[in-house]
Amino acid sequence: MYKLFTRIKNFFYKYIFNYLKYEFTEFIPNSKSREYQKNELIKTNIKNYTSSMLKISQWFYKPDVIYLSNLKVDRNVTNSIHDMFENHGSDKNKHGYDILYSYIFSKISNNPTILEIGIGTNNIQVASNMGKHGKPGASLRAFSQYFPNSEIFGADVDKDILFNTENIKTFYLNQNDIGTFDNKLIENKKFDLIIDDGLHMQSANLNTLRFSLDRLNVNGTLVIEDIPSSALDTWKIVATLLGDPFDLEIVQCIDNFVVILYRK
Repeated sequence: MYKLFTRIKNFFYKYIFNYLKYEFTEFIPNSKSREYQKNELIKTNIKNYTSSMLKISQWFYKPDVIYLSNLKVDRNVTNSIHDMFENHGSDKNKHGYDILYSYIFSKISNNPTILEIGIGTNNIQVASNMGKHGKPGASLRAFSQYFPNSEIFGADVDKDILFNTENIKTFYLNQNDIGTFDNKLIENKKFDLIIDDGLHMQSANLNTLRFSLDRLNVNGTLVIEDIPSSALDTWKIVATLLGDPFDLEIVQCIDNFVVILYRK
């Protein structure tokens, strides 16, 4: 009877009262308190964790934020990239990424091996979709036009939009499952450019970072797009953790931030 009562109580705590201890065990305070008190303490712990970590990390190093307008770029390259994004139906221009990628392209190989995570689903039932009028694979096709001799790979959680062309190959990847990054299509392959334009949340982006630390070529670059200001503290902390052979830049674009990781 006691076990049954305990199970019923736990059910109510978890599903009716939404006690957080069942989902966020690492944030449970190691002290005795009533259930409602513990729930409030867990909320406080979660809410304050990142900001506290940032303040500690910035005691050692405080990364600068670079403004898009301060990037040194070739205007002709910017215009060319702008036209390619526009012609293929990519939305990258509205964020100022035509400028961003003209800056990045000046730093990488002339025939880079590219991986873009997030092809751009137009299925409104899939998280992080572009809306029903979006064009899957638009930026991949633009990169293919700019680098016609490059190997280009794309990955997405929506299997219905995967496609292959002469120099573009795509595969299934779930950013929340780090195991899906190691697809046979890219087995043992190193990249000159990895782009995260997928789920746009910290844990998913950090999985991409973990993958990229091993899979970037020397002089390779990781670009994490569409970071909101609310998530920026995470990347300021990451900047303090990285050492040789990596450098990290944070760029403020038109309506969001972008993180650029370089492997020297």
